[in-house]
Amino acid sequence: MQPSRLFPFATIVAAATAIALTTLPWMNLKSAGLDLSWNGLGIGASEIADLDVSPEGRGWLVVAACVVAILAALISLMPAPSAAPLSRLANVIAAVATTIGALVPLAVMIWPSWFYGDLETKLGAPNLAEFAAPSKMILIPLTLVMLLTAALCAYSSRLRTE
Repeated sequence: MQPSRLFPFATIVAAATAIALTTLPWMNLKSAGLDLSWNGLGIGASEIADLDVSPEGRGWLVVAACVVAILAALISLMPAPSAAPLSRLANVIAAVATTIGALVPLAVMIWPSWFYGDLETKLGAPNLAEFAAPSKMILIPLTLVMLLTAALCAYSSRLRTE
């Protein structure tokens, strides 16, 4: 496989990995004695099916950035020489989008209330961050994968111009 084709495939794999990490539980309430958890998309998994509360789905920003990166990688795989300018532009946009997307898990770790939204009010818990901190075991790798995706997009934008 040519090196210029390897990086778009690596971008697709990295972006798909980031999407998969977004679907893992970012927060759970097991330390509070409740079997409730929510992923980055705000989708919950619980034994209480009729409980209609969830945090803000900030992971959708990560998914959107990954979709942009995947589309840019697919454009990079187009063999036509006339696709080179479009490929370069798409990869630059994807690099910026995934860099901004990498800020989402960082912001959730720093400001959990941004992810919780009005969940504290709905659950009647005055300070949810005390017993339901966001999962750093998921958010740190997600940040790193998003930065890797951004680097791959940036490098792919250089490949088509040389």
